[in-house]
Amino acid sequence: MSRDRRFRRGPRLDPELLGQDLREHLGRFEQALGDLTGGEGVPAGFDPERFLAPGLPRVRPLLVVLSAHAASEQGHHTSAEDTEHVAVAAELLHVAIVIHDAALGRQGGRRRRAARRLLGGAAAWLGGNHLTLRALELARHAPSPDTVGELLDALREISDGHALAQDLDGHLPTPLQSIELADGRTAAVFSFACRAGARVAGADRKVVHTLGRYGRHAGLAWHLTEDLALFNLDPDDRDEAIEERLLRGLSNHAVALAATDDAALARDWARLHHDADRDRLRSMTDRVARSGAVQEGRRRVLREVWAARQALHSLPPTPARDSLDHLAASLTK
Repeated sequence: MSRDRRFRRGPRLDPELLGQDLREHLGRFEQALGDLTGGEGVPAGFDPERFLAPGLPRVRPLLVVLSAHAASEQGHHTSAEDTEHVAVAAELLHVAIVIHDAALGRQGGRRRRAARRLLGGAAAWLGGNHLTLRALELARHAPSPDTVGELLDALREISDGHALAQDLDGHLPTPLQSIELADGRTAAVFSFACRAGARVAGADRKVVHTLGRYGRHAGLAWHLTEDLALFNLDPDDRDEAIEERLLRGLSNHAVALAATDDAALARDWARLHHDADRDRLRSMTDRVARSGAVQEGRRRVLREVWAARQALHSLPPTPARDSLDHLAASLTK
């Protein structure tokens, strides 16, 4: 697949990463995820299926499983049940962030109205609280008590990212701030998934740190690839995707990069946050697409992928380590 086509589609998992044992792991996980996002404690009117996009595999659980295997193949021990519990916790954390984004917004504003349509009667609840609690419950039952600490560290990072997004209040972040936002979102969850997988296997501190560093860089690369992929969509699809991000209060790294040479982009982004004028939106996205921002963003993806793959070099070669390496490398193809 060409790189241009890769960026049009955004990040996807290569089926070659999944052997039969991984397929069985993730199949059981999918059922557990559906059970835990519904059931007792779910606010009235909340439909979790709106946030659980169908299809396998999910990358965060895969990171947990591969990290646990990479650690266990070095003489550590792990159980399938413990690994699956932590894999569910990682995905619950991700879904909680998505719901939290949908629920935030000014009272009466476009994001709040969109959240009300999306969440039904649960709009006042910053959706994700019950999912976060269930993630903590699962982490608490992991064989290593440090798994809870890893999850709490990730939650602190995510909270810092949400605080920065709130401070921006719909204004376009600088390129550095957009990286900070990605770090407190996708990278924090990826790093948790990898560190927690290593904890399940009883890995030592060096292995936990190594896999966490891999997850951090791979998460940033994944997040930026998603941002950049929007500008290789057809114009109508691209504009719709950008508008959806505006509704959720999310930034876009390519827009932030382009705004360093086009100050009007930042003003347009702030206006569009409150009024999605399609002509202004098309003008803004056309200018970003014509700028060198997407190419500059791709260079940052390449650096993050290189750092992720370098982090794995301290681990001995195993099938699981090779799969993690392949996952990161696939973001540049």
